[in-house]
Amino acid sequence: MCLYRRAILKAILMLAAILSMGANPSGQDTQWMRTPDVVYVGTPYDVVSRMLQMAKIKKDDVVYDLGCGDARILILAAKKYGCRATGYDIDPEMVRISRANVAKNRVEDLVKIVQADIFTLDLRAADVIPMYLLPEMNQKLLPQLEKLKPGSRLVCHNYDLDGFVPDETVDMISNEDNASHHLYLYTLPLKRREQEDSAADSG
Repeated sequence: MCLYRRAILKAILMLAAILSMGANPSGQDTQWMRTPDVVYVGTPYDVVSRMLQMAKIKKDDVVYDLGCGDARILILAAKKYGCRATGYDIDPEMVRISRANVAKNRVEDLVKIVQADIFTLDLRAADVIPMYLLPEMNQKLLPQLEKLKPGSRLVCHNYDLDGFVPDETVDMISNEDNASHHLYLYTLPLKRREQEDSAADSG
């Protein structure tokens, strides 16, 4: 009877472990931290591809995605360029979704998803940061972004870095949503707009 009870208990524990893995295939816990700053809206894949092209990504680059959503940018960067990438999101549900997509695309060796508040991160290890955030969020991130090493690239989608001059701008119509998208490439150190205006005046 004692052995029977132990077998039942062991079976229950095994079932609980399997169910837990199914709910969170990465085996990493998530938790509610605070209300997300924005509702996730996925960037069309052709726009994602253009953003990565603008950044001239190389295999030895490290890509960070702030508010990574379903991890589509990270997955494409890893599969197309073979680079390492880390995504950060505060929403536990999006973290679970992105980890599942990373596993589905078999890029776990290159892509890592971390639940975190993006405004608390040290971003200095990044070479490339694609960004699709609201203007006020871009401004709030500036103290972190300005610490990036020289040569690091930022590619902003639809919202530029107010007060700074982009190295390149691209306007494109996505084949997926037939909408216009505006992309802005910046290279560190960032160039303030008044610096450009002063140079033009002196010339």
